[in-house]
Amino acid sequence: METAKARHDSRTALLNAARDLIVTRSFENVGTAEICQHAGVRKGSLYHFFSSKEDLVLAMLDDLIHDFERDVLLPSLDGPGSLAERVEAFVHGIHAFEAGMQRASGHLPGCPFGNLIVETATYSPNLRLAIKTHLERIRIHFRRCLATAVQQGELPADTDADAGAERWLALMEGILVMAKVEQDPDTILRLGPALNLLIGIPAGHGLMAPAGRGQAHPLP
Repeated sequence: METAKARHDSRTALLNAARDLIVTRSFENVGTAEICQHAGVRKGSLYHFFSSKEDLVLAMLDDLIHDFERDVLLPSLDGPGSLAERVEAFVHGIHAFEAGMQRASGHLPGCPFGNLIVETATYSPNLRLAIKTHLERIRIHFRRCLATAVQQGELPADTDADAGAERWLALMEGILVMAKVEQDPDTILRLGPALNLLIGIPAGHGLMAPAGRGQAHPLP
């Protein structure tokens, strides 16, 4: 008889397999048989825990946003220091997150949420709505960071934190697309200083932008 631990381990293995395969490739390119083989479980196990591949991916995305909040958003944006220091910690946190996924899979995935929304938005309303919710959670973290900076006098009192957070999210997605194109996590560090201009961090107080790919200098 299957134990509770075995059931938990099988479910976790399926979620990890979905992340390993779908995040680095695509939803359509990865079938349930391959997911089960990668997880080391029988195909029937997938349908014991999840009603479909889409249901499995929805659960995987829930885990992924939790990990992204825990590993990147909370320690960087809710940490101590100035706005410039928190933004720098955020960029380095994303760099470490993407580099870690690249080491694990051999591929730099870019933004898993962005990848899936581009692929599935026209035919999967469930995935589209779930990804919209997850991106909104990220935007709320950005908004809180900007609102805190306004309260502390680091940004002008008339700063629109909602609009700024939306632009921040859009820039982050673009940077991750470029990192995916180049398959180089250091692209995030090279392009990350653009956040200084977007947010309004004074020159000399923010991230250091590499000159080409070598010596660093402050972003003007």
